[in-house]
Amino acid sequence: MIEFLNVVKKYPNGAVAVNDISFTVNDGEIVFIHGRTDSGKTTLRKLMLIEEKMTSGNIYFDNIPLSGISDRNVYKHRRKIGVIFRESRLFVNKTVYENIAFALRALECPEGEIPKRCAVLLKLVGLEGLEKKYPDTLTGAQRQRAEIARAMASNPKVIMADEPTASLDHEAGLDILNLLMSINERGKTVIIFTKDEELAKQYRKRMITLDFGKVVSDESAVVSESAEIRLPEASEQAEQ
Repeated sequence: MIEFLNVVKKYPNGAVAVNDISFTVNDGEIVFIHGRTDSGKTTLRKLMLIEEKMTSGNIYFDNIPLSGISDRNVYKHRRKIGVIFRESRLFVNKTVYENIAFALRALECPEGEIPKRCAVLLKLVGLEGLEKKYPDTLTGAQRQRAEIARAMASNPKVIMADEPTASLDHEAGLDILNLLMSINERGKTVIIFTKDEELAKQYRKRMITLDFGKVVSDESAVVSESAEIRLPEASEQAEQ
């Protein structure tokens, strides 16, 4: 469980990026955090990763206050969170396989286990057969799938996606969100930061909206069952 309790982040210049925010994300939940640019989304992500420190309040991760984690143990906390960044972090001079293997080596995975772990991750994200491809030869959606595979390398408890559909067209964006939904169904907590309110609403999941660093709404999921979005086939479109 992740709990924000009266969290404030104020910068030395007086700007308040996060203003007395409180909410809870339960284990296995999927949540969209929505807001325009400069609404506080990026700061929230950085606070959860302890890339920045709170001015006041606290964030609890599995009942552990993040303010109490020493600098030398921050990396242990970050391994519990798989992050999919808005800009690609894939190494352009490495294949899809090599990118995932690099992440596994950084996690001190035994060399003999890397091929098996890579195969599992590639299958999870639907990239079997593309392991020898380089990032610049992949489609935007395929690159995002590779990013997700790498984020899953540590078998994190939480997946945090920062604008995962920002560089994709509508169909490709739905493809990636459907993949994140399927990962959530495997028991992972998923937090998706987005400016696209309409795309988020299609999934009928809980959506927390930020504005000027405050929570202005917290809408619960409309339905409890999976809400995978299916685009109409070409023949259906022609009939409409």
